[in-house]
Parts: sequence; structure tokens; C-alpha cells
Amino acid sequence: MQREITQTVIALLACAALAGCSSVATTNVVPAGVLYHGFSLVDPDAERVVEDAYVLINDGKIAAVGSGEWKGRLPERSVDMAGHYALPGLIDGHAHITSGPHSVEVIDGVPLISIPSVDAITQYNAAVALAFGITTVRNPGGDPAANARYDAQIRTGAWLGPEALHAGAVIQPPPFGGAAFAYPRSETEWNMEARRQADMGMRYFKLYSGLDADELKQGIQAAHRNGLKAIAHLDTISWTQAARLGIDGLEHTLPTSADLLEPKQRVTYLAERGADARYLFRWFELADFDGPLIQEMLAELAQRRVVVSTTLGVNELAYNSDRLDSVLPPEDRAYSHPANLEALLAFLPRMSEEDHRQARAVMPKVLEFARRLHVAGVPVLVGTDGNGGGPAYSRELELHLRAGISAWDVLRLATSDAADALGIGNRTGRIAEGMEADIAFCGSNPLGDPGSLRDLKLVLADGKAGTPEEILGSVDWASRTASIVPR
Repeated sequence: MQREITQTVIALLACAALAGCSSVATTNVVPAGVLYHGFSLVDPDAERVVEDAYVLINDGKIAAVGSGEWKGRLPERSVDMAGHYALPGLIDGHAHITSGPHSVEVIDGVPLISIPSVDAITQYNAAVALAFGITTVRNPGGDPAANARYDAQIRTGAWLGPEALHAGAVIQPPPFGGAAFAYPRSETEWNMEARRQADMGMRYFKLYSGLDADELKQGIQAAHRNGLKAIAHLDTISWTQAARLGIDGLEHTLPTSADLLEPKQRVTYLAERGADARYLFRWFELADFDGPLIQEMLAELAQRRVVVSTTLGVNELAYNSDRLDSVLPPEDRAYSHPANLEALLAFLPRMSEEDHRQARAVMPKVLEFARRLHVAGVPVLVGTDGNGGGPAYSRELELHLRAGISAWDVLRLATSDAADALGIGNRTGRIAEGMEADIAFCGSNPLGDPGSLRDLKLVLADGKAGTPEEILGSVDWASRTASIVPR
């Protein structure tokens, strides 16, 4: 990351924000950087908690890590973090950080669904993500110009937010359109679109559920020819087929293809499936996780190292859209931009009371599917499918714990495993010498209790520090309710 947090936030480093900090007197010795000390270091890689730990930050990097008394050169600033827990900066692997609200309009009698980017909303999304300890996101699709603009604003310090690895315009047929979507119709157009996105700094090429198998293949090939990773949200095309076509990543715990069901169940599923949302849970009712088709799929995904972003909260939200307060309480909604929240609520699936009952009953099987992915060795990426972090992130980790994934494994999925899956594990995702100084300081131990991540006290991004209050204070909060016109 190449971020510069503004001088205002730098000046309000933890010494001003946290009681008990102390400054080291000036000497003729060249100072060694900023020393944070006295905290408990939660190390998911080593599965250990190091008490009375310290970390020295110099020029945005971790210069030293240890425990006990610091015996090196005098730092320019010493920050007492006693009573706090440090975790590597968190990674949201499915965060639409540059997305504004969904919109539907009718043009010449034809509906158009678009997701315009709005700078004021994007800036808000970025601040909320960072305030919740998210120092890196993978943005799985959006207007590439808005994505490039985001990177520039973060790089210059005009906005506070996480580093973002972007996919550009999502490849999907009409009625989706606007700058956040594209639909190539020939091999030349496929290559042109992939090249356009790569030239604008995108890392991923997002393929969506409306494509057929031949289009999926063309998209994967175009992505790879242009140095992009191909990721996909699929529906009728099976994950097994996508893996064999060379897909690099799959989105959501919704492998809803009939081809993954055993023959008898497949017939039932296809006979019942209509245009409503029942397929979101009906597939799980019929799927045989021990059957040869699912087992074959798990083996293919693991062997080919296909990264699956589980976004379990998507299932939970859809299944409980009739009683939202149970999964999206009012206090959590406060962290969503009002325009995005309104659009989300409008686009939630509508189901009957009986459908909701059946959907909720299937949630344990959804969690079991996530656990099986993990146990099979499939790279799992934790993501919220929101606008980046926020309260939804700790809830996502709680769902992975409920799935039967161990507490240490869940913390790795949020940090080092995610960094490795994104190809940046050599520079972030761990608190270790030489790594980027991306660190989240919590008021309580996050091991086994992801809810502790809502109790953040200080966030370091490339060594630049801010409290959640300072980071959120960088946003023009009045813009949340102002009349905003998309660019």
C-alpha cells in the first residue's frame, strides 16, 4: 500500500488518543521510529498470544517485533498499549467499496439495472472499512474509472481507507448496464475489455451469472491473456466445470447449479425452479455433500487452488429478509451509507413465510458446506459482500466459527490466509519484520470472539495511525443524507 494518512490524523497518533502513552526525550541518537509496546500480540500464523509485546514502526514498515523491554535505539515516539490486543490488519475479500446504490430505470421501455459510483459514498465506505480494522479489500467489480480514482485518493491521503485490489466492470448481459457492467460479444471485444481494465490498474476480471459456458470460457481466457485473475459468481454453470475451464476464484456460498445435484435430486430441482428466490435455499436441501458430484467438485477446487469467497452473511441476510433486525440490527445499519442501505433493503429477495422457514432451516447446511470447503483444502476468502468491513465483518467471522472452523483458522482466514490468497502475503497479513505496518489494536481478545473486532482502539495502515473516531471524522457525514448526483 502507498497510503498517506493526513497530517491531522498523524498528529493525533495514539499518544494523543490513548491515555498512558509516553514520549522519549530527545538525544543525539538518531530516533528509530515509533514504538508500540505493552500489548498482547495475537499471532494467527503461530497460533500463539505473546504477552508484553512490542512492535517498532519505521517508514511504514515493521522494523522489529518482540516482547519484554525494548533495548534498541530510542524511538522518536513511544506508545503504551498495555491492555490491548494487536492483530494483523484485516482483509475483506469481497467488498464493493466503490459501489453506490443499485438503481433501476426504464429507457425506451427497456429496464436498465446499474450500480453507479458516487465519490462521496465511496469516501464514506472507505472510512468505515478502515475504522473497523480493514486495511485491505478485494473489490469484486465496479466502474474501473471510479476504482482508479479511489486508488489515487487513497495514495495521496485525500481519503482514508484500505488498499483495494479491484475487478473492473462486471461482465453480465442486459438488463445490467452502465459503467459498472460490460458485455463483450466477440473474441475481439473480450480482449479489448480485458485489456482496458488491465490498463486501468484492475487485478481481477469479474464474470457473472448470466453468462453461458462458452462466454465463461472466453472471459477466463481473455482475463489470463491480459494478466488478470478471472473470478465468477455462477448459477447454472457448475463450479466443477468452471474450475476445469481455469477460473481463479468463485464468489458466494451459492453453488446453485443443477449439475452438482445427484440425478434424482437434479430432476426435482429443475422441475421446481422458477424465477423466484427459492433456489437460494432449495439447492442446499437437495444437495448430497457426500455424493460423488460434490466430492468431485471439492477435489477439483482444492487441486486447482480455486479461491472461494464464502460471504456467508449473504445467505443469512436473504434467508431472514422478513426479520432483518435479527441479522442486521439498527445499530449496525448506522454504518451503511443511507443511500446504499435503502437500495440493499429494496433488492432483498421476497419470499413467503413458509419459504423463510425452510430457508432458515437450511442455514446449518450452508455452514457445513463452508466447513467442507475449508477441510478439503480449498482456499477460503472471508468477505462481506458489503461496501467494506463494518459490523458485518465480525458477523462473517462468527458465522465461520459456527460452521465448525477453529478460532485460529478463522483469524488466519481474516489475515494471513487472505493475503496469501490475494497474492500479497509477502508484504501484509502478518505482524513480522519487513511487512507493511498494517495492525488493528483491539480492546479485548479477538481469539474466539470476533465481536471484539467491534472494539477497535487504533488502526495502523502503512504505519499511519488513527482511532476509529478520527478515521470516521475524516468523512463529511452530512453528505450521507445530502442529495447526491452520480458522476
